[in-house]
Amino acid sequence: MRGIQHRVRILIVEDEQIVAEDLRQTLENMGYSVVGVVSSGESAVETARKEIPDLILMDIMLSGKMDGISAAHQIRSEHDIPVIYVTAYADSQLIERAKVTEPFGYIVKPFNEREVQSNIEIALFKHRLEKEIRKRDAILLALGFGVEWFLRQVYEAHGALLSGSPVTFGYHLEPILEHVGIAMELDRIPVFRYDGGDTQPVLTLVAEWYSPGRSPLRPGEGVLSVSPASFGLDEKQTVVRSGETVTISSVNLPPGSEVFLKTHGIRTVVLLPVTIHDRTWGLVAFCDKGDRDFSGEEIEAMRIMVNIISGMIGLSLTPVSGVQDSKNRLFSEEK
Repeated sequence: MRGIQHRVRILIVEDEQIVAEDLRQTLENMGYSVVGVVSSGESAVETARKEIPDLILMDIMLSGKMDGISAAHQIRSEHDIPVIYVTAYADSQLIERAKVTEPFGYIVKPFNEREVQSNIEIALFKHRLEKEIRKRDAILLALGFGVEWFLRQVYEAHGALLSGSPVTFGYHLEPILEHVGIAMELDRIPVFRYDGGDTQPVLTLVAEWYSPGRSPLRPGEGVLSVSPASFGLDEKQTVVRSGETVTISSVNLPPGSEVFLKTHGIRTVVLLPVTIHDRTWGLVAFCDKGDRDFSGEEIEAMRIMVNIISGMIGLSLTPVSGVQDSKNRLFSEEK
C-alpha cells in the first residue's frame, strides 16, 4: 500500500511585494504549493498555526514589532516546521541571533532558482532525517519501557510468593500501549482476545490506548466484541493466526466490512497475533487515521512489543503453581 503523495507546501514571509511575488512564481514553477504569502512576523505565526506548512521561507528583516527571527522562534516553539531564512543582510550579529532558532538554511538576496531549490530540498531531507531519528529513539525508549515493565511484574510476582502474599495478575497493558502509540505517532492500539472457538470466533477488547481527542472503542464499562470481519479478516484470519503480519486498509475492504474501522476514523491497521504457548490467544491492532506505509523498522518494533504483551498476558494466565515452579527453578539456579 502506497501513501498518498502530496506537493510540498511552503509559506512565504516577505514584506517586499515584488520579491514575494517573484518567490511565489519561482516556487510554483518548481512544482511546490504556496499556502500563503504574508508580510509580518505576527501574520507568519498565525498562518503557520492554521496551515501547518511543510517549510517556511522567512525574511529576517520584517516591518512591525516582530522580525523574522522572533517569528521563527515562536513558530519553532509550537510546531516542528523547518525554516529557511531569506535575507539581504549577513552580518555576524544577525547570524548569531538566527542560529539560536536552528534554521535549516539561508538564502541571500538576490537569489536564483537553483539556489532556492537546492536549499529547499536539502532542508526537507535534513528535517525528514532528523524526524526519523527522533522517532527511532522514541520507539527504542518505548520498547525499553515495555521490557522494564514486564520484568517488574515478574519481580513483584516472585516477591509476593516469597512473602506468602496472594499472587494476582492483571493485563496492565495500557502504559506499554501508550508509550508505543506516542512514539510511533499512532491513533490507537487495541488488544483483542479471541473468543467463541474456531467455528464462530469473535474479538473481545481487553485493553486499549487511544490518542488525545479520540474516543474509546468501548463506551462505558460494557464488553466490546466484534467480528474478525470488522478488520477484514474473513480471508486473512488464518494468516494472522499462523503468526503473519497483516496490513489492512479500510478503503480496500469489501462493502460492509469497513464500517467498524470508518466509524472510528481508522484507515490503516497492522494486525499482529498474540501467541501464548504456541497458540494464538488474540491480536494487537496498530491503528492509524491516515493512509500510511509503515517501515520495516516500525513493523519490527511492533513485533517486539507484541512479544512483550504476549509475555504479560501469559504471566496473567499462568497458575500460581506454575509461577512457583519458575521461582524454584530461578533460585535453584542461583544457588
